[in-house]
Amino acid sequence: MVSTAYLIFIVSVLASTFIEEFNLSRFELGLIGSLNTAVGAITAPATGRLTDRIGPRLSSVTAQLIAAFGLALVALSQSVIMLIIAACILGLPQGWGNPTTNALIAERVEPGRRGTITGIKQSGVTLGVFLAGLTLPSLAEALGWRWAVGLYAAAFAVIGLVPLLLPAHVAPFTTTDATTADVESKPYNQRAVWLIALYAFLMGTSGGAISRFLALFAEEEAGLSKSTAGLVVALTGIGGMAARIGAGKLAEKRVAPLKLLSILALIGTTVSMLLMLTLEGGAWLLWPVAALFAIGHTAWNAVAMLAIILGVPKAHAGRASGAVMVGFLGGLAVGAPLAGLTIDATDSYQPVWVATLVLAAVAAMVAEFARRTAT
Repeated sequence: MVSTAYLIFIVSVLASTFIEEFNLSRFELGLIGSLNTAVGAITAPATGRLTDRIGPRLSSVTAQLIAAFGLALVALSQSVIMLIIAACILGLPQGWGNPTTNALIAERVEPGRRGTITGIKQSGVTLGVFLAGLTLPSLAEALGWRWAVGLYAAAFAVIGLVPLLLPAHVAPFTTTDATTADVESKPYNQRAVWLIALYAFLMGTSGGAISRFLALFAEEEAGLSKSTAGLVVALTGIGGMAARIGAGKLAEKRVAPLKLLSILALIGTTVSMLLMLTLEGGAWLLWPVAALFAIGHTAWNAVAMLAIILGVPKAHAGRASGAVMVGFLGGLAVGAPLAGLTIDATDSYQPVWVATLVLAAVAAMVAEFARRTAT
């Protein structure tokens, strides 16, 4: 999960470096990341079905090796065109990461532990945010940004082979859990899945606009140094790890996943409120922004994936996950370039923060409607 989404973190943390290196506008910078997520959104249904067909073990290895290859191309890029090609290649693993890992959990993790394991799995993305924010600025300064990205590409190529250590096949679980048996006997609820996908689109658009420009906002408007701005981003990652693990466990044991999705979206609205107040209230507000972003705009992903794992028959886990990823990655693809275009046109971040607040509020309502549809 770190490797398949790592380009997004690179573009966010090294935003000013990429703008200077390739002479990009903020809109163009957002567009490069959006091409990556758009390819992921377009291909997620196909890779989800492919996962159901060839199995999650082989799918996970393939996705990670493609990610390593794409990041190597980023490190070697000498032009914007080459960077765009690399971003498009990296769209495949971007859309494939969740379907294959969700299917892996459904296949190999017994009921009762899936919430915690899903939270840990989803925290891989936020671990990537933390690693990028903590290490990329210093590595880029010491070695150059190309070597910094290249080191991660090499590491992911090796780590990508780890799933081969798992046995090729496992026996199906024998369980007396009435809920699990009921889910497996139910037909595929396409309406509920697409409502979760709509929620993912709204939160992806809102969170993507914030995360892609948070470091740049911290530098340009709040007056933080590049390293301190990177630390703010890193804290959204490390906080998101804890939030996703906790939310996954909470959603399986105490609070229904769809109800929790609504609560998390409302927390996401407070992030936008604080960003709107930062210029008058002071840069210190970016620290609670990082904490609340970790909860509202990060933890929901683990809960949404768990809703699929717990609510969809195992044979359709990849397909349903792919549908949700269409929404999420589609939101990321739309949010970043529109945010960049708005910032360039208005010379202000405030309209973006207002829009992200509205999107998160609408997502909360969609989650509530999805809960009623699923019951």
